[in-house]
Amino acid sequence: MDKREIIDIKGLPVYLQADVVVCGGGTAGVFAAVAAAKEGVSVLLVEALGGLGGSAVNGLVLPMMSVHMKEEPRCSYLHQDMMKHLEAYLPDRINENSFDPLILGAVLEQMCTENGVDILLDAVLCDVATDGGAIRDIAVMCQGGIRRISGKVFSDCTGDGILSVLAGAEYEAGAPESKINQPMSLRYLLGGVDKKKLGQFFDSLKDPNTAQSGKDGKNLYADVTNKRVSGLTPFFEKAIEAGELVYEDMVYWQLFDVPGRTDGVALNNPEFFEYTDACDPKQLTQIHLKGKQVILRQLNFYKKYFPGCENAYVSNISAMVGVRESRRILGEYELTGENLLEQKKFEDAISQANYPVDVHGMKALYRDDRPHGDTNKPWYEIPFRCLVVKGFDNLLTAGRCISSDFIAQSAVRIQICCHSTGEAAGIAAAMSIQNAVSVKKIKGQEVRARMQELGAAFV
Repeated sequence: MDKREIIDIKGLPVYLQADVVVCGGGTAGVFAAVAAAKEGVSVLLVEALGGLGGSAVNGLVLPMMSVHMKEEPRCSYLHQDMMKHLEAYLPDRINENSFDPLILGAVLEQMCTENGVDILLDAVLCDVATDGGAIRDIAVMCQGGIRRISGKVFSDCTGDGILSVLAGAEYEAGAPESKINQPMSLRYLLGGVDKKKLGQFFDSLKDPNTAQSGKDGKNLYADVTNKRVSGLTPFFEKAIEAGELVYEDMVYWQLFDVPGRTDGVALNNPEFFEYTDACDPKQLTQIHLKGKQVILRQLNFYKKYFPGCENAYVSNISAMVGVRESRRILGEYELTGENLLEQKKFEDAISQANYPVDVHGMKALYRDDRPHGDTNKPWYEIPFRCLVVKGFDNLLTAGRCISSDFIAQSAVRIQICCHSTGEAAGIAAAMSIQNAVSVKKIKGQEVRARMQELGAAFV
């Protein structure tokens, strides 16, 4: 598939080159880059921001969600490596899904440098040169101008499918009929919280499903939605009646603990429902601007209504908008919501999970809360073909932009799945180079076998 270039990329000198070029430095991109490098090929990881970690780090998306499987398999050997690195800095984590975003960012960068991955930060992807169904070069905008990067195999881990779309790949976005993306958020962290006191307050509500202290204030959790009444709902309603909050503040609100921070908690909100296009820069800008004002409003609410938050302050606001869903790049196979509900298995599976369908919205929050563990094999699988971009010989995706429909993507967007799809993409890219074949010729069964050989755990 050829496309018309915006920039005369071939007229530029080659600034950097590598066997494998990974675009997007989130966890999917890091795992793709490190996995490929460990297979013995040269790797360049290109990231638009000033640090690695993507949504988990720069978007403050924590903790990692469970895969909702009894065995809690980790279909990624690099996930175990990441956990060991985190354990060295956060030995008192309550569970292995929790992390401090700043420490995770440093750990991901450490994993890359330890394994010989070249990193280029502050480099915004702006164009792609293709030839006969293959990407040959990309152009990135840096402080010093536009730079040309050459590679043999490319992996799109941008989340929004930017590399694939610039190359001319087909994609889908939004819900099937409305084409509206899932609601976006702007997460933040609080400091100055007396977590023990706040935990005692949560426990006093006698609603452990929606507010709890965990272990003496060391694993705090709370949530409020407009879909059910929780122990905290009356406090939100009182503040709304007093004009201190607005209704949207309680449509979807979550609080999580942050390990290693004796006075810190994380908030999965505010969530925005009026902005419907996750790739529209004007809408993203408004979320950044309005989001900060909402955060300050919510801070005052906590200080007044939540014991333990009297001295709370905002310690960090996400550097990137929390996008749940945008472009989904069409691959050799499209994972569907039906595949998930029927817990479909694939011969070329490179990931397993049973995280439920999780679609947010003001009026209709669709979440598949069927009982888990109700079959002999209660999980679904992601086939390798979802990573192979349709119409290209050297382009793979990983992370939340893999080939999936709107419903399926709402489940497989979680970080654990990003880890395994990233790792699979990296190994497949290396196989493509070492065997001098198209990524279409790579067998998912062989990718999975290599993942397992290196320590990935499948059921």
